[in-house]
Amino acid sequence: MGKRRKGREIVLQSMYASLMGGGDVPAVLEDQLLRRESAPETVAFARDLAAKVKANRPDTERWLRTLISVRWDPSRVGALERCILLLGLTELRHSPEVPFRAVINEACELAHRYCEDAAVGFVNGVLDRAAHETYPDLAGLEAGALPAVDDLEASADEPSGDGGAGGAEPDLDADFGDTPLRSAPAPGGEPA
Repeated sequence: MGKRRKGREIVLQSMYASLMGGGDVPAVLEDQLLRRESAPETVAFARDLAAKVKANRPDTERWLRTLISVRWDPSRVGALERCILLLGLTELRHSPEVPFRAVINEACELAHRYCEDAAVGFVNGVLDRAAHETYPDLAGLEAGALPAVDDLEASADEPSGDGGAGGAEPDLDADFGDTPLRSAPAPGGEPA
């Protein structure tokens, strides 16, 4: 696992633990980092990303609501999906050194690993819309010009490749219910 991918996963786990337990994300992150051995680059990346999440959370929450409220009731988004989206939106807006395609792909990978299969398309659709808002020059590209993230729903048991042709608009009206986890372990490593 790459250093940034591992860092994102640790931050996601910290965000989820914070949401469930009420702790401060950076404090929970420090606890998570003490429990595992991570490369110094991973630790630095995770701390930086967690600090950005905390510092920009109110604005990012508002942005998330505007992105999904057109077709979806924000209160119906599962806790893990919300954490993944907040993480991705924070990176899109506050980490310009990270290519937007990488942000979207990494968020989709997290959704694939921790959420129901339908969440992958939802996360992809929301972050794609956010990327077009963040980088308005993308709006001039014709539909399909952006490489689509692999259709992880169709190949849930196979490792994802380096980009496939999606094409279909994600179903933002799908019902994700109140159980965002499938049989994968919860972000803290305990069974769901």
